[in-house]
Amino acid sequence: MLDIVCGLLGDRAEAGAGTATGRARDLSVAWLRWHYFGEIIEEPDVARILRRAQATGRRYCLIQGYGHIVAEHAGPDGGKARGFFEALEPWVGAHDFIFAGVAGRCVLVDLAAWSRAGEPRLGQLAPFGPALEGHLIDLGADLSAAAPFEAFLDEMCDKAGRGVFVLNYESYDDVAEPPPGFAGPVSTLYCVAAGLKPNRILATHGMGADSRVVFFDYSADALDFRRKLNSEWDGRDYPRYLRALFERGGSTHYYLWPGATPENMDWRELERLWAAELARWGGEAAFAEHWRAFQAIGHEYLACNILEPDALIARIEDAPGGVIWWSNAFSTIYSAAHHSLEEKRRIYADWIEALAERAPSVFLYGSDHSNSSVNAITAGEYRARYVAEGGDPLSARAFHRQAIRF
Repeated sequence: MLDIVCGLLGDRAEAGAGTATGRARDLSVAWLRWHYFGEIIEEPDVARILRRAQATGRRYCLIQGYGHIVAEHAGPDGGKARGFFEALEPWVGAHDFIFAGVAGRCVLVDLAAWSRAGEPRLGQLAPFGPALEGHLIDLGADLSAAAPFEAFLDEMCDKAGRGVFVLNYESYDDVAEPPPGFAGPVSTLYCVAAGLKPNRILATHGMGADSRVVFFDYSADALDFRRKLNSEWDGRDYPRYLRALFERGGSTHYYLWPGATPENMDWRELERLWAAELARWGGEAAFAEHWRAFQAIGHEYLACNILEPDALIARIEDAPGGVIWWSNAFSTIYSAAHHSLEEKRRIYADWIEALAERAPSVFLYGSDHSNSSVNAITAGEYRARYVAEGGDPLSARAFHRQAIRF
């Protein structure tokens, strides 16, 4: 990751709840949080941002105005996806500059060069050029240019309601081994119905004959997919299973990689991703053996939006070996489209409070409302640490053993 700190240019007092400016601010932060998990420095003028940025010791500072979006390009872990920060790293290596970008909207500052030059005021800006501009969207501080983006949000929320992740966009690094204090095997794994990460959690944390899995999701299609996968598939040649599934048609939205649809598939890429998945397990035979054992344990399927978690909370038990994985459910396009930063913060705080009251010993995996990793910690311990920190959407948090990108 580039040695960078991010800034937000604007007056928070002018970005109140229900205002266009407030909505513009919320969207800028929400999209930034899919790539960047450090502190966000918010000030009404560039000079104050740069002074604070310099104090962090970082090499670069990216400053966005309210309503400026760093575009997300997501795909399966290890697959075809390249976001702004991935494109930015080679760009800075190939350019000499103090300031680059568009004044007031998106400015990249080389803090070392700025310091050597005597900390000048914002002057001539080098152009980003097409290598970066394709990753940037300017909605305007008043959202005057937001109509196409809002239409995109509506489309993505519709797809999310019938969405299925056939592979995980996030890595397995956070679940590679059980956390200190965890005594396996897993008693109950509560998890979103997404990809094969639930299986990896069971494999690394221990799966016994009495282990159970409770799949929860607000997508009925995701629950149905997982139900069929668990009962129909033999654990071998996943691309072949998916090809047959896609040929059935239907209205399900399958999350693949940018540009891919069931009708327009690069099957060689899926074969490559499946080979990489099997390598994590030690080969096809090892995965198939796990899958046979997994099919023999108990599975439940719960229709529940974790942003309204009462049904899930009621199902969770405080038992040794309990694990819950909610991925980035509190920091998605859906949550950003429907809730402000402060609303997400409140919803998340309520979730953590209810979860810790219900099952303080359950071990957590996922991310918070600002997409900061949460893992290898119990609900009770996490609640205490999170409440003490306060949950500011612009703050950096490190309540995890392993940071991953969602």
